[in-house]
Amino acid sequence: MNWISYCLITIILFSVHDTTLKQLSNAVSSTMASMMINLSAAVVLFIYLWLKPGSFQQTMGEIRLDKNLFFLVLAGVSLGVATLTFMKAFEQGGNLSIAVPMVYTGVMVLCMLAGFLFYKEQIDWKQLAGALLAIGGIYLMSKGQMEG
Repeated sequence: MNWISYCLITIILFSVHDTTLKQLSNAVSSTMASMMINLSAAVVLFIYLWLKPGSFQQTMGEIRLDKNLFFLVLAGVSLGVATLTFMKAFEQGGNLSIAVPMVYTGVMVLCMLAGFLFYKEQIDWKQLAGALLAIGGIYLMSKGQMEG
């Protein structure tokens, strides 16, 4: 599979994740939900490593006390806290159809800037126009619903 195929699968999986967060937001505390979701993710990854011959030892061998460990922990902490804050947004009345596009548009814009600043990726007028259109779309979708 190519990277676009993996992106499409990721879109489906994040859609299930985000819809599930909305479902749970008024039924389970955000702390418990975040803990169970992240624990479930860890179990899935350990099963994957266990089923793939030799991958557990190879994967464990990659963890060293260097800058990679810092970024691994930073990504994990970010995901855990993001799960909590996303559930809080839904608990406070955020609509699935507004909150999810708002968050992912913000992610798109921040990652576009991070790619430019840290990885020397180029930003052309089409990317800027797309980002502005996405931001405008979120504004139109949420107009009148962002109070509170």
